[in-house]
Amino acid sequence: MKKLIFLLLPFLLFAYQVEIKEWKKGQTFYGFLKENKIPVSLYFNLDKQIQKKLRYISSGVDIFVLKNGDEIRQALIPFSKTHQLQIIHAKNKYIAKIVPIQYTIEDKYVSVDIDNFLSYDIYQQTKNPYLSSKIVNIFQDRVNFRALPRNTKIDIYYQTKSRFGKIVNIDVIYARIKNKYYDIDAYKFSDGRYYDSNAQSLRGMFLSYPMKYKYISSYFGRRFHPILHKWRMHDGIDYVNRVGTPIRSVADGKIIYRGWIRGYGNCVKIKHKNGYMTLYGHMKSFAHIRVGQYIKQGQVIGYMGNTGMSTGPHLHFGVMHYGKWINPLKIKKSAKIHLRGNLKKEFLAYIQNINQQLDQKVAMK
Repeated sequence: MKKLIFLLLPFLLFAYQVEIKEWKKGQTFYGFLKENKIPVSLYFNLDKQIQKKLRYISSGVDIFVLKNGDEIRQALIPFSKTHQLQIIHAKNKYIAKIVPIQYTIEDKYVSVDIDNFLSYDIYQQTKNPYLSSKIVNIFQDRVNFRALPRNTKIDIYYQTKSRFGKIVNIDVIYARIKNKYYDIDAYKFSDGRYYDSNAQSLRGMFLSYPMKYKYISSYFGRRFHPILHKWRMHDGIDYVNRVGTPIRSVADGKIIYRGWIRGYGNCVKIKHKNGYMTLYGHMKSFAHIRVGQYIKQGQVIGYMGNTGMSTGPHLHFGVMHYGKWINPLKIKKSAKIHLRGNLKKEFLAYIQNINQQLDQKVAMK
């Protein structure tokens, strides 16, 4: 049926009204049906799993609506990153189908000379407000972006995914920062990490911190407990910011606990490689995560709060290594991941292909 939409649409523009609008915060699928006089039986006739997903449509997502006056003739409502519900009015009744979301994928290449500052110069070349933050995120362990040398040049090979002309995702495939002091390549590999041409990861095993913070209110070590009023070991770091600040996993890992722990309140525990485990306490709420789920470094797991035994809003962040609490500020975030053996061979073949594509892109400039 998706072919029907796009084949008929040019001829219907004169008779029908086309709307592309954002799904509002707090809006419900049930309410959408009632508002547009669509029988709610359409919802109850759907598979139970689809019903559940339709209860959590992300606010801000674009929906497509084709109207004849006040009557909806067709609608496309995304309920996941890959699929959407198609509502069709035909033969005096409404039917619903699950169809793939159609995205427009574009490969792009840009070479930027940093004459002013990073975000300004990249935006001037690309008109993309999000690309500079992607570059900072990729190179932040190798490059001091507050002091970029003059005549720094940045090459970026990236892919945009858009729907109805709106970019929904940017994926940097390759990037390079070059000046008289250093020349650093970054290739995105199949594991989602970025590696240089020597198959060494650009980012360490751990992020420097699990959230953006204003200050640290309590460090690792013995302290006089503000609630219990006695000296005891403080086995983590307390980061302070606004309630609701996103909290991110500092490394790839598996969620082994999500729930309430008396002192820590809402808490998440994540198991990592090499005997590490991290703990995130006093959360206001959790992200859409579950026990047993594997997550990536930097993935949001919850939001800062004031639950449990706490004197004020903060995140308690703890790091355990082989069963012993250690100072989170001393974890080896600079330790890199090296690809070896067959993985390294696969990576080197992959970047050879990327370099060939880059040569073609540069030649077309």
